[in-house]
Amino acid sequence: MQEQKIAKNRQQVIFTLADGSELEGEVFLSLYEVRRQGPQRVGELLNGEDVFLPVKTTAGTVHLNVANIIQASTPAATERHELMMLGKRYNVRVTTLHGKTIEGEIFVDLPQDRSRVSDYLNRPDRFFRIFVPGHIVYIAARFVLEVRD
Repeated sequence: MQEQKIAKNRQQVIFTLADGSELEGEVFLSLYEVRRQGPQRVGELLNGEDVFLPVKTTAGTVHLNVANIIQASTPAATERHELMMLGKRYNVRVTTLHGKTIEGEIFVDLPQDRSRVSDYLNRPDRFFRIFVPGHIVYIAARFVLEVRD
């Protein structure tokens, strides 16, 4: 029986894991996103339903448990889309449970009466997006100690 391969885009990502280690590799993204037009983004992959995420590294493929990913950083040039930057812009400083601080911008595109930083953070997504120079960082809400704006 001949194996069929599904065409995927590859995207470079640096992961910070719950034990404090880092893993660099490529994730596999669908060419088409179900909820909108265009290719899948790293954030959509992280906020999807899969429990394990295959990552191609120089040492082979690693299947990461998404629940143990603190953050995922990917180049903004390939991840950014103008729709991500709609809404009110806030400068924030995020501190993780391990004491790491990430400073950057978030964009809150919610109804006028629900456009605060807390409204953005309280969405049901596992990961939220923060823009830092040159990169988009997805941070797992469960590993966040505090967010200051």
